[in-house]
Amino acid sequence: MLIDSNLSCKHHIDYIALKISKIIGIISRLRHFIPTSILLDIYRSLIHPYISYGLPVWGQTTKTNLKIILMLQKRALRLIFFVNKTEHAIPLFVRANILPVDMLYYKSMSILMHDINCKTAPSKLLDLFTPADSVHSYNTRSASAGRFYIKHSRLKQESHSFSRIGCKIWNGLPEHLRTKNKTTIKKCLQQTLLQLLEHEENYVDVHTLIQKIPRFRSLTTNSN
Repeated sequence: MLIDSNLSCKHHIDYIALKISKIIGIISRLRHFIPTSILLDIYRSLIHPYISYGLPVWGQTTKTNLKIILMLQKRALRLIFFVNKTEHAIPLFVRANILPVDMLYYKSMSILMHDINCKTAPSKLLDLFTPADSVHSYNTRSASAGRFYIKHSRLKQESHSFSRIGCKIWNGLPEHLRTKNKTTIKKCLQQTLLQLLEHEENYVDVHTLIQKIPRFRSLTTNSN
């Protein structure tokens, strides 16, 4: 991870953007000679790791920085599926079973919060989160549902911090899903996020997802 003295991840995003651009150049040259399935394998093998690595850390960066990664994702998919650069890319994400960076961040944070809830995450991360039942002296609904306590803040910077976003994402998941194993959560979230994306005209950020996901039917009814 590349983080500057201001705790900005811009240098890291610029770095992975350069790496992804080079791989997109390879896809551009190979796409005339190999099938789409192999091109998608190249995306998943070479591009996805750059985006997913450390995403819970840098995924809450500015919209401008995230847009850099999203634009590269769209460019890669348009090349893979041989569509015009002005064509809407949301159907391509759905077709390829690939999540835009904001949704991928939401999924990554959900999986990390699962580890924190199970106390399998590093101790330094566990120290950032407080179970709701250790704050409330009585058996409230939030305490009994395995949620985390969200400390209120008047400062926008603090309200958008890593720990608060993580709590909001985890607390917003249906209770039945929070008790499932990691594999089930990953599968359910992947399906749900793609279905939600299919119904959207535009890309949604994590704060919108926090509001939409708890109300999305497939996630609240799918317990497999």
